[in-house]
Amino acid sequence: MKPSFIIKISIFFTGFAGIVAEYSISTVATYLLGNAVFQWSVIISLFLLFMGLGSHLSRYIPNKYLVSTFIFAELLLSIGVSTSPLIAYSFAYDFMKLQTVIYILSGIIGTLIGLEIPIAVRINNLYEELKVNISAILEKDYLGAVPAGLFYAYFFLPKLGLIYTTLLAGFLNLITAILFAFYLYRGKLLKIIPPIVAIFLILYGIFSKDLILYQEQKLYGEKIIYFEITPYQKIILTQYRNNYSLYLDGHLQFSTLDEVRYHETLVHIPAGFLKNFKRALILGGGDGLALREVKKYPFEEITLVDLDKKMIEFSTYHTVMRKLNESSFKDPRVKTILEDAFNFVFSETKKYDLIIIDLVDPRTTSSARVYSLEFYKKLKSLLAKEGVFITQAGDVFYKRKVFCSILRTVKSAGFEVIPFVVNIPTMGEWGFVVGSKSRLDFENLKLLPNLKFLNEDIALSAYLLGKSVKCKDEEINTILRPVILYYYYSSEY
Repeated sequence: MKPSFIIKISIFFTGFAGIVAEYSISTVATYLLGNAVFQWSVIISLFLLFMGLGSHLSRYIPNKYLVSTFIFAELLLSIGVSTSPLIAYSFAYDFMKLQTVIYILSGIIGTLIGLEIPIAVRINNLYEELKVNISAILEKDYLGAVPAGLFYAYFFLPKLGLIYTTLLAGFLNLITAILFAFYLYRGKLLKIIPPIVAIFLILYGIFSKDLILYQEQKLYGEKIIYFEITPYQKIILTQYRNNYSLYLDGHLQFSTLDEVRYHETLVHIPAGFLKNFKRALILGGGDGLALREVKKYPFEEITLVDLDKKMIEFSTYHTVMRKLNESSFKDPRVKTILEDAFNFVFSETKKYDLIIIDLVDPRTTSSARVYSLEFYKKLKSLLAKEGVFITQAGDVFYKRKVFCSILRTVKSAGFEVIPFVVNIPTMGEWGFVVGSKSRLDFENLKLLPNLKFLNEDIALSAYLLGKSVKCKDEEINTILRPVILYYYYSSEY
């Protein structure tokens, strides 16, 4: 093969791998640090900054070392990109160290990526004239970047997961190093190293999940009995004696010590006001525990909408989860839809008597949308005339502004609102907001008998506690102005 062709195909691979590396580091940061918009913005900016630094440093490399430097850079990238998730997870227990490590990784990888194009241009200058050389190199780099971004979103992350996506990018860098070592490098030393790196990456691919699980085990303390990184979240189920806890992206979703307090409040308070039981809708609730409570009522149809297929499969087939949710997904009335809750609501036309929002806290722009004024207004059009909806509204003690913003936003959407606060020992003073088209009367609240936690007295006390929360001037949350994100990450109570 001609040297010029080797250089161009290599730049296509590096352009492809570079985009995957940038997106993967940003995804790792989002998984572990949260606040997706902030992390993606900072990390991509850091990449660009250090790519500029790498380009600047390339001018100091003598011509005789260009090929060897390129090979060495690609070998370092193959290892660094592949192992970046494991390195990050090693510091997951310490926020400040984790943030520093992720930003250092971004700097190192960005610098190495920045070296690639200037060095390739200088090497290819031996084979093509300047005007053809520069355009050809940049063209191949851009052509590699475009499919990388599309494949990352539509295939790599959803199908391969984060670990094997970064490993793929690492192998592309390794292939580039091999091409340069065997076709453009005249020495022997750098022909020996790529096979060693290849063996390392293969072994890493085999044991990477076990290594990350080991790091997670140190973080959680309790025995991890299920671990899965899906395209949308990290799922961990832990066990301590006879108790189980579910974590999504490191945030506790429930503990069997007291989950009944959360799920009975979430379902039975709004259902207790209902006169009709035709259709029920659950947005989120992929663990099936809210569904477990809903199916105690004579609904004709129960629709559950959750984006994560892996979560649904886990909750449907895992022995522990199936026991906890009482095989709720097997109920013939239940229809599961794998779709983003926001998109589903804006495309749905059916009317529902009960709507339950059991989604994650508003930690990202995506999750903030389902606490927005626009979302609640559309939700109102799906609610039957005498229907009732409820949304979980977070920890009232530590996130009072979040709770108050949700309460005000629901009210601004035209609902009659009732706030509730229930003490859930493992989670805190947890808030809920009930909405309806007409005012609800507590005298009409009829709860099912023999519930494990909830009764009329507890429901009334939860209402009184919710009414006692002092909301001030918290703003309405909208799609274009997601103030709830600021409230969530603000240290101000």
